[in-house]
Amino acid sequence: MKKLIIIGFLLIGVSAIAFTLYNNKTELNEAAESAMKSSDFISVTVEKVENQTVNRNFEANGVFEPSQELKLMSETSGAITKILKRKGDYVKKGDLIVQVDDRLIRSDYTIAQLNLEQAEKDVKRYENLANTDAITKKQLEDNQKAYKIAEAQFSALQKRLDDTQVKAPISGFINEDYFELGTLVSPGMALVDIINKNPLKLSVGVTEGEIAKVKKGEQITVGVNAITGQDFTGKVDFISDKANGAFKYEVVLLMNGNPEQIKPGMFGTAHFNFSQDEEVLKISRKSIAGSLKDPGVYLIENGQAVYRSVKINPLDDGMVEVLEGLKAGDEVIASGLINVKEGTKVKVQ
Repeated sequence: MKKLIIIGFLLIGVSAIAFTLYNNKTELNEAAESAMKSSDFISVTVEKVENQTVNRNFEANGVFEPSQELKLMSETSGAITKILKRKGDYVKKGDLIVQVDDRLIRSDYTIAQLNLEQAEKDVKRYENLANTDAITKKQLEDNQKAYKIAEAQFSALQKRLDDTQVKAPISGFINEDYFELGTLVSPGMALVDIINKNPLKLSVGVTEGEIAKVKKGEQITVGVNAITGQDFTGKVDFISDKANGAFKYEVVLLMNGNPEQIKPGMFGTAHFNFSQDEEVLKISRKSIAGSLKDPGVYLIENGQAVYRSVKINPLDDGMVEVLEGLKAGDEVIASGLINVKEGTKVKVQ
């Protein structure tokens, strides 16, 4: 009897568990069906494309550079016997900076000069003899050849002698020197760094949306980070035709008046200011699907998301200027884009 009672309780327990599981499954199925129904569309918000006023003024940062800068190398060998200019000195183009020992080269130069003079006299004498048929044609040609060889040797020694006088190839200040009296130099050895900061220049990079506004010859206000409370001006001297790896176009300004306060290596800011504002189509950057290189937006047609490619120009206020693809009054999806694709059913909140 006890066994029957136990078996009865077990059957009742199993039936209760089975009933509970069945009810849970039913509730899960109903919840899933409800979720499927609610996922028939994606809730989104929209933004209207509007005409708004845009100020085209912009700033670009850069570093001041000298107009010319070079490292002067030695073209000869020998010891420095005389120093005429040192670090910090101003030199004009052609000024002698250092003199290298030229005694051996000068001796060879004197011999070559005498040989050239003698070869020239011999050629003239043989030309006179050739006119009277006193010598053969070959004798005349040999002397003419000897004269050309002597002339070449003299020219080579003239160049070597000139190289012992190290002269400034440009005007400017000696920013660094690498010698002392008696220093033994050799070809290719650095002697001085010369910089010419007249005029000083500022090189900045501007975007493709900004480059069209910059004109060669314009006067631009320039600020110097290290000099507060004072503005300078520079003239646009160069505009590159090709962007660099950062998709920026180089613009070079030549500073007016060669201000002494500004030193090469300082940071400067060019203020490109334009008098008139413009009216353009604008939308939020958040409404753009994809990257700025390949932008697009989603519109709503018949309750579905429709992708449209656009051409834009990023602005500084978190907005973008719409150049192509949209018109004033169009509505684009502004939020919920992470779940939206072509053909997705959407509902505006």
